[in-house]
Amino acid sequence: MDNQLYPRQQSLYFHNHLANIIEYPDCYVQVEWQPAPMYSSSLREVYEQLLQLLQESKLSKVLSDHQMMPAIMPPDRDWLVTDWAPRAVQHSSYRYCAIINSHDVYNRLGTTELVQRIRGSVALHVSHFQDHESAARWLLSS
Repeated sequence: MDNQLYPRQQSLYFHNHLANIIEYPDCYVQVEWQPAPMYSSSLREVYEQLLQLLQESKLSKVLSDHQMMPAIMPPDRDWLVTDWAPRAVQHSSYRYCAIINSHDVYNRLGTTELVQRIRGSVALHVSHFQDHESAARWLLSS
């Protein structure tokens, strides 16, 4: 590709049954959610690893692919809003999040509610997309 929409180099940073975290150096971090059982401990492990990578890499952008992700349970949504997101914004360069919408209607509804709550508490720009190309293009232009 001549326009370099997708960075050529990528590095798998973390993996568990629920997600892969991939670093695109000097661009963004991508979280690829898997269609796996949603356990609070696994979800929180993914987010803590994501925060660690954001701190280490000084990257400010995340592409979170929710297409196959199961719905996040209310206690974990609360944790993301009141604990993780404030720490991520305060203790790293995290400022932009592109979300590829889930195929699961319950996930989409939960994500919409979650994003509204996060926007009310931290300085984070979040946009929703239907495909990877649009999400990556928005992140790279932000």
